[in-house]
Amino acid sequence: MHEIITIQLGHQANYVGTHFWNAQEAYFTYDEETRSPVDHNVNFRPGVGADGVDTFTPRALIYDLKGGFGAMRKVNSLYEELDPDGPSEKVLWDFSTATQMEPRLEMIQYQKDLEAGLSPSPLKTSDIRYWSDYNRVYFHPRSSIQLTEYELDSKLQPFERFDLGTDLFHHLNHEHDLLDRDFRLFVEECDQLQGVQLITSADNGWAGFTAEYVEELRDEYGKTALFTWGIENTKQVSREAQLTRQVSLAKTLSRVVASSSVYVPLAYPPVKVPQSILLDRTSQWHTSSLLAAAFETATLQARFRPDAGGYTMNDVVSLMTAGTGRNLALLSLGIRAPGDGDPTQVNPVQAMEMFECSWNGASRPGKKPHTFSEIDVVRSRTPGLDSPDATGSVKRGDPIINRFHTSLEFPIVDSFPGIFPTHNPTDPLNETTCGMDTALMTTTSVISHITELKKSVGRAVKVQEREVLLNGLDEIVDIFQDGWNSDSDWDDDL
Repeated sequence: MHEIITIQLGHQANYVGTHFWNAQEAYFTYDEETRSPVDHNVNFRPGVGADGVDTFTPRALIYDLKGGFGAMRKVNSLYEELDPDGPSEKVLWDFSTATQMEPRLEMIQYQKDLEAGLSPSPLKTSDIRYWSDYNRVYFHPRSSIQLTEYELDSKLQPFERFDLGTDLFHHLNHEHDLLDRDFRLFVEECDQLQGVQLITSADNGWAGFTAEYVEELRDEYGKTALFTWGIENTKQVSREAQLTRQVSLAKTLSRVVASSSVYVPLAYPPVKVPQSILLDRTSQWHTSSLLAAAFETATLQARFRPDAGGYTMNDVVSLMTAGTGRNLALLSLGIRAPGDGDPTQVNPVQAMEMFECSWNGASRPGKKPHTFSEIDVVRSRTPGLDSPDATGSVKRGDPIINRFHTSLEFPIVDSFPGIFPTHNPTDPLNETTCGMDTALMTTTSVISHITELKKSVGRAVKVQEREVLLNGLDEIVDIFQDGWNSDSDWDDDL
């Protein structure tokens, strides 16, 4: 067994993570005849509930600010004490007490139906207030960690600057040793830890918190595969707020990329999306579902059973970086229409329109970016794609593209918005799965993006930290330029 621990840092990350866990729940099978290729022990941990019944909960740490968990309770019905006459706190206090509690946020009808074991009615965008409103999974009480020092969407003290996150981590780590308090308990339950995947905001206070967290993880678990998925908010804001975001992002790239095995930026939402995808950009429920589908598909093979093939997280590191240090990878996604996929295609990924989920095609004018490495995941039930050549390495010029094919399509559960052409939640004949492909690649297109970022933030950073910051960004550029002179015609052959 090769377990994966997932760490979600911040509200945006938890929107994406909730869709991810809902999809993992959909892979469970409950009869002997149907066996999922997904090994549930990779992402879920066995345990025992308060009533002695066996439980199966995610190997996850979920961090959010005060008010970020919505109506979700830390101790859910799996773990709450069943005996109302348990020991009272008055054994330590002989005088009267007065308890003051904030009003508990009421669950939406969808959650009430789930709690009652009923089939919930379709969700609407107006129903969603928090990521917990569409959560279908029970978490262990140790998974939910609320940071009360800051409040969600506070106007008086917004958690928007990188430095606020680093300061908060230092404060909490000094009091508790966060890895020892939160993370180590999950590690000790693993037989053979495959790796850690972090989903986090990359351009606000959570970025600073993540930078410290990742560096602590790297110091403690030097050989463990560590994948960081950094969410960048693409919504329009004031010029001052945009500069604050860019400075936080620059600091994230300068520090987190170096400590991660693989770092993948995620645009929230992607800048250009095909018209066939019915995306409401004003809804976090919508935008996070698209990124979750891409993230879930790109990481799918690491959760497969040994006899179902796939790559481990360390395999992905080897294929992506090949010992070069190029560990900043870009992600693209394609959604298949029903019956899409031509088995005669050399590369099935080209059978539909792919769009960027990371940085949108940054490259020098008149230049085509060079791809160093690429891993494609193809999810399609098209019979012709089940040939032996569908999984493995494909030579398409330079580089060799590693492709993983599966007939296991992305599950469309009732908590997922109707953004895909195959999915209409009000249609009784609605498709319950969706074919899709992802491409994860290292490419020279990151050079111009980071160069532009350097120009934007150079004068906005204090002199005493400017040199360290810009040197960190230069190191990334140098790794991608190594052997490929940006002033030559090295990429004109593609």
